[in-house]
Amino acid sequence: MNYLLIYLIQSSISLTIFYICYELLFKRDVYFQFVRYYFLFAILVSVFLPLMNVNLSQTIAENYNFPIYISPVPDLVAYTLGEVTIYGNYVDEANLAWYEQISGFGFIIITYLIGVLVSTLIFLARIVQLSRLLLKYRNSISKKLRIINIPDIPAFSFLNYIFIDGDKVNNDDTEKIIAHEKVHIEQKHSIDLILAEIFVIIHWFNPLAHILKSKIKENHEFIADRNVVGMYSDSIEYSRILIENSSIINTNILTHNFSYSLLKRRLFMIKRTKNPQLFSLKLIGVLIAVSLVVFACSDPVKDTDVNLDQTTEKTMEQSIEDQIYNDVESMPEYPGGMDKLIEYLSENIKYPAIAKDNDVEGKVFVSFVVQKDGTLSDVKIKKGIGSGCDDEAVRVISQMPDWTPGYKDGKAVNVSYTLPIVFKLDTKDKGDVFTVVEEMPVFPGGSKKLLKYIADNIKYPEKAKKDKVQGRVFITFVVEKDGSVSDVKLLRGIGSGCDEESMRVVRNMPNWTPGKQRGKPVRVQYNLPIKFQLD
Repeated sequence: MNYLLIYLIQSSISLTIFYICYELLFKRDVYFQFVRYYFLFAILVSVFLPLMNVNLSQTIAENYNFPIYISPVPDLVAYTLGEVTIYGNYVDEANLAWYEQISGFGFIIITYLIGVLVSTLIFLARIVQLSRLLLKYRNSISKKLRIINIPDIPAFSFLNYIFIDGDKVNNDDTEKIIAHEKVHIEQKHSIDLILAEIFVIIHWFNPLAHILKSKIKENHEFIADRNVVGMYSDSIEYSRILIENSSIINTNILTHNFSYSLLKRRLFMIKRTKNPQLFSLKLIGVLIAVSLVVFACSDPVKDTDVNLDQTTEKTMEQSIEDQIYNDVESMPEYPGGMDKLIEYLSENIKYPAIAKDNDVEGKVFVSFVVQKDGTLSDVKIKKGIGSGCDDEAVRVISQMPDWTPGYKDGKAVNVSYTLPIVFKLDTKDKGDVFTVVEEMPVFPGGSKKLLKYIADNIKYPEKAKKDKVQGRVFITFVVEKDGSVSDVKLLRGIGSGCDEESMRVVRNMPNWTPGKQRGKPVRVQYNLPIKFQLD
């Protein structure tokens, strides 16, 4: 249901941008046909664009939640999928009243749906009202028009019907009134009003939607007035007819009434002239408005939760002289440079036997501080894979020779560093495992279907609910060349059954569309964070 709320917010923002553009640029213009199509365009874009999953960030990445590390080791950051949150409610809902089981957001959705229902009933009531008029009174067919004779009623039109008082058929003004209504019929203005009414049903809570509907109807009258004056070339006489009919009460809001209000604006618009040069410049404003709407309807980039670790807490307590930096003008450097660092790690890190026996693979992230004198301190694991790999990584990094320290503003400073180390078993028989390829694997139906599959299939373990355990489980797996999922392993867990449940569901995933590199299927590694959260 949160998708509905996001949709309504994006749609409302789009409507607001389009309406502000109209008020600033086209409210006093006499390009009525352009304004008509502008309004229709605004409605269609506001309704459908938020549904199209537009994502401006796709030029950078296809999914959300990418961990970013400043790392001296190339090609060691795995492709991480969007996080899935699994909620577990340890409150016994069976003992709650029905209204107590509805969240605050649920009440908002129910209120919105009630408003949609009421607005729909009002719309249908207006249709029924017109249908009854058609059934009750006789009609006379004139070419493609149906003129309905109804006594003591102001002239109005709907679809192919003109409703008028039969006693006024011989009136001298009737010809111009019927000509006015014929413009509405020939240009199918009723279709615009029906679309506007449907839009109001969706946005019944939004005052701008109701205002836009009235503006559409008002613009239709401007179009009809301008056409009739062009036909008869007698604006003074036509203005007199408008004034004489201005006091008549309007009828059904779905219809076009000759006696529509805002008489002063209609008379003002009849006299207005076009300014092509200024209008051309105003079209730039439309392009800007469309750009803003596309940006507003772009999917938000979800940020991962950031928690302060012990190093950050210590940093906040340190004096300015001993402050630890994450980024400086001159970063610390291992003696001999990057190649020597990789050589040192490759020669000194030994793959633990227990990890080999249990086929444990993955990335160990080790953080440390390069002090002002180049020595290393505070070496610890930020994320590990266990089975002796974490201890081995800490051992080797702790024994590294002194670095060239980092510099800020010309002074040596303490710099925090994060180093990912890949533990990888021999996979010659399987082929290399890639982390990023030209064509990434795709879950059947896309990333949203993947998140839905995980959310629908993972069950919050009862033990975790009882112990009130919550947090993130990080799973790594490989999408094979045939699309199957293999090498499902736990990167970091929270226990109480959550780790096992996460791995079970990932192992049972359907086959993916495999990734491709240079046109050939390859093995691709993914990381998947799954969040278990109690309400």
